[in-house]
Amino acid sequence: MFTHFVVRSAADFMKPWSNILVGPESARRPTPELQLEGAVCWLMRSIDVCARRASSKGYRFLRGWMAPYPETSGYIIATLLMLARQESGDRATKYREQAEAIAEWLMSVQLSNGGFAGGELGRVDEPDVFDTGMILLGFNALIHETGNQSVREAARKAADFLVSSMDERGCFVHDLSHSILHSYNVRAAWGLVAYGKLTHKNQYLEAGIANARWTLSQQNQLGYFANNAFKRGGNANTHGIAYVMRGLMQINELVADRECFQGVVRAANALRALYREQGWIAAELGPHWQYLSRHICLTGYAQLAVVFFRLFQMTGDQSYRWTADRLVDDVASTQDLRRPSAPHYGAIAGSFPIYGRYAPLQYPNWATKFFIDALIAKQQVVIGQRDLVPLQLYGG
Repeated sequence: MFTHFVVRSAADFMKPWSNILVGPESARRPTPELQLEGAVCWLMRSIDVCARRASSKGYRFLRGWMAPYPETSGYIIATLLMLARQESGDRATKYREQAEAIAEWLMSVQLSNGGFAGGELGRVDEPDVFDTGMILLGFNALIHETGNQSVREAARKAADFLVSSMDERGCFVHDLSHSILHSYNVRAAWGLVAYGKLTHKNQYLEAGIANARWTLSQQNQLGYFANNAFKRGGNANTHGIAYVMRGLMQINELVADRECFQGVVRAANALRALYREQGWIAAELGPHWQYLSRHICLTGYAQLAVVFFRLFQMTGDQSYRWTADRLVDDVASTQDLRRPSAPHYGAIAGSFPIYGRYAPLQYPNWATKFFIDALIAKQQVVIGQRDLVPLQLYGG
């Protein structure tokens, strides 16, 4: 695999920065069905290497398969359940049972205060708001699909932990990654609102909506969200920006909150204009949407595609679909489907080029998870579906 990363780095260096798929490769790229099949194959492999209890954080240069990652294993549950809905017979059963097995493992590592530790398994002991929220989304999805009572209790503990981490404004102020505020924690607030809807308990709905209000207060007139870096002194990343947009969009879907929807549209319109003008969107962006990096976050592209596809479904605006289609195509053009036995077969890298600053020289599990979600969203658009599958309201 040393050779693979060297060759991949050289190949990425030679590709054009704008419109990655431009060139002879675009005419030969596999169908969306094959892209989905390859991505699912890799995701399931990331679970197999963790004894089918969780998903490996990813495959990395010189390290190989990494340790289980509770946060992303949590929201992978929803993706597995969506795959189960699309299949029948043994394949549907396999995905559903795998989602349940991951939930069982997650309950075994839940902390006594209801939270979940951040990072890879065993890396830290302290609970983290965002990681807990992502696992809550997975629990919500499983509760919606199966009504599992033990999962319901674990979800309640996680929801209580999240509420306890807020201040009176609805801002998450305790148990934060790198001890700084994050607008992207509104994705955890989506988990609270969804849990409140599932259980008919207003305190969780109100807490999640309060966080959405705080998040919207961080948005400037250009649509950009402040306090949205992963680390102190870092830049906002399209991965985190998409987290904010999806969180607000899903809260709107659940409670019909027009302000949340308008906040998503402001950011989406700015990003759509960037892509049209530049042909690509930098991974790192400043408050005037200025480019602060020379690499692309492929995860962010896939996540943004999900948002743009949904905006097209809601508004009928073809420019949103155009943007989503091209973002998905750009990500797909980096997927290697040549050797099924290779550990990177079907996976999506963290960055383009693969040595870019975001998750360099690795295939993180969440990049492939969101690529699968984007391909499913594309399928729904192609068949003319306008509404979300109810499962998609509660996790993703």
